[in-house]
Amino acid sequence: MNVVERSLLLKNKVFEALENDPALLLLVKPSNIFELAVPIGIKSKPAYIVVQELEYRATQWADGKPIKDSAVYQIDVYHSSSCDEILVAIVHVMNQLDFQTTVLINGFLKDEVLIRKGYRFEANILI
Repeated sequence: MNVVERSLLLKNKVFEALENDPALLLLVKPSNIFELAVPIGIKSKPAYIVVQELEYRATQWADGKPIKDSAVYQIDVYHSSSCDEILVAIVHVMNQLDFQTTVLINGFLKDEVLIRKGYRFEANILI
């Protein structure tokens, strides 16, 4: 399997874990979990979760074959009120996938009146 195929497998695993986590499902509908951005004209109400794969690459080789990959994801929550409960559930899901929480994202979208909070998650994946 090449790096693109491994990246796609991991991305699918991340989305599946987020879309099926019972604690997260109490707070957000699976239909409000998006890749890269919230589509223009979406009719549902926040909270929205946006998942972005920032980096996926082979980091360790043996006998000419990759044996370890590195992945970095950013997951943001957009909500009209507090994002904290949703972020706790997301961190729990990502910890179960062996991702480490790194950079905190914190902002406010003035025009949409939405709070934006998130984290970057990093993991080493043994192949």
